[in-house]
Amino acid sequence: MVNSLYFLIFYFVLYLLGRGILIATRPIFNIQEISNIKVSNFPISIIYPLFGLFYIGQVVLITNFFVGSDNLFVYVFGALPLIANFFDIHYRFRLKDFNNLFIKITTLIIIGFSSNTINFHQDAASYHLNNQLYIRTEKVVLGLANIYVRYGYSSLSEYINSFFWNGSNFIFLHFVNLVFVGIFYFFIIWCLLESDILRLQIAALAILLFGILDNFGIEGGRNGYIDIEAIGKPDTAFAILFFLSNYIIIEKIYSKKMLSNCEFSITLFLILFSAELRFFGLISLIGLVYLIKSDIKKYVTLNILPFFSLGLIWVFKNYLITSCLIFPITFTCIPSPWRNTFISEWQSYELRSFHKAYKIFEETPLDWYFRWSERYLNYYVGINLVISILLVLLFLTICFKSDNKGTPKNKSIGTYLFLIWILWLVSAPSIRFGIGIFILSILVLSFKFEQFRFQSLIKIINSRPLKIIILTLTILATPLLKNYEPQNYTSGLKNIQIREVSYEDHEITWGQQVKVIESDRELGFCWLNKECTPPPNFIVTEESLFSYRMMILHKHSPKSFS
Repeated sequence: MVNSLYFLIFYFVLYLLGRGILIATRPIFNIQEISNIKVSNFPISIIYPLFGLFYIGQVVLITNFFVGSDNLFVYVFGALPLIANFFDIHYRFRLKDFNNLFIKITTLIIIGFSSNTINFHQDAASYHLNNQLYIRTEKVVLGLANIYVRYGYSSLSEYINSFFWNGSNFIFLHFVNLVFVGIFYFFIIWCLLESDILRLQIAALAILLFGILDNFGIEGGRNGYIDIEAIGKPDTAFAILFFLSNYIIIEKIYSKKMLSNCEFSITLFLILFSAELRFFGLISLIGLVYLIKSDIKKYVTLNILPFFSLGLIWVFKNYLITSCLIFPITFTCIPSPWRNTFISEWQSYELRSFHKAYKIFEETPLDWYFRWSERYLNYYVGINLVISILLVLLFLTICFKSDNKGTPKNKSIGTYLFLIWILWLVSAPSIRFGIGIFILSILVLSFKFEQFRFQSLIKIINSRPLKIIILTLTILATPLLKNYEPQNYTSGLKNIQIREVSYEDHEITWGQQVKVIESDRELGFCWLNKECTPPPNFIVTEESLFSYRMMILHKHSPKSFS
């Protein structure tokens, strides 16, 4: 319970930070009253914390060109927008707001229980924490990916998380992940309990049913619904950003309404945020361009300039670290003193090979499925996913009906969703990379149903107590059940610390490596040591360029690449 209270405070501070950013930027985006802003019907206040996190990430990213982020200037500048809240404290409170506020606070408390047993993901020990250590302690290192290729994937989550280190306790990095989960459920709460649009209520019920089914099936369940990840992984955060940006696009296509300038800016913001977590998020631009194609000149205004500028800064950072604009896409790599074409080619190959990408011109869909299912996780989650979707469809068909099957808007949305699935299949069809797509598919499926099939169902399904019960069951099942066991409660803030390991110098190249004990392979992870790299297949030397550290890769002999 203590951890949940700390998380409530954490969330509220980010809420105020995001609100302050909108207040401060009202003149830029011609916003009169932020409390009146709605984006594809939902109130913008739901995503205030996203503005806060994105702003912190950009502050750290931009200052990291010159200094490490662990300094007073970065912290002060990162918190500065909080002051703007004092210039707009007017708020009208209604009884309905109080009822839903209680539900939202309860939601945050429930997901906060996940802190009781949370720990690091192995990738955090392998490279995420070290990447953040570089960001905190020094300005950008040219060719950083030459030290360890995983640094080339340096997403915005590394810059955000580096801001929230709390001495030797890393619990706030978990709170960052929980913020996204909280926002997702706030959106569902709005659809279910606050929106008067029936298709959105139906969509919320369908998504919640999908979430409940996540707890049943082969291996006890798991069907591709959102989960609370171990510290260090941004997959759920990306999934929620991808879902929200595409909800806006699909809702506008469905309702045959154009985006307002403000909605266009918010959609661009969500797409940019998702793309800076994982470049797959750029696919949402396809849907956005389709949506505005009839009046594209209207939207190409000064409003696009801030997002375009931030996008350029992001790809410039990628270039400095990897010599590629988008790593590991090889054709985006351009010459530099630290360039090594091998690492991008190798990682592109490894990414598609490890995740069993569909070779669309070399194999049949059935051949790909058998190959993809060789990984047991894919096999059982894939089956659970298909069964869950069929059960959701059965629920929708029994309770609701539709009169608009085959209409142009449904065909457009279906084509767009199909394209997203294909691009996921041919790139990196990992279950964790597909979470946003799975939930988006449930949303699109439910949009086909707009009317009750039987009048007798209206009172039952519209029952607020029933909706709250379904909502509560889904939220309660989101943290692992062991988090509710009394023996896992803490009397103070959960203390998440790194593992202590020993290091030794590399014999043939720059840096150090972990003294690996054969009986405990986990000790091979570097944890927190910037000079530490995995056992090398190459030689790296350090040089200097205009006062910046520059890492040069000279030799490699990979066994896994052919």
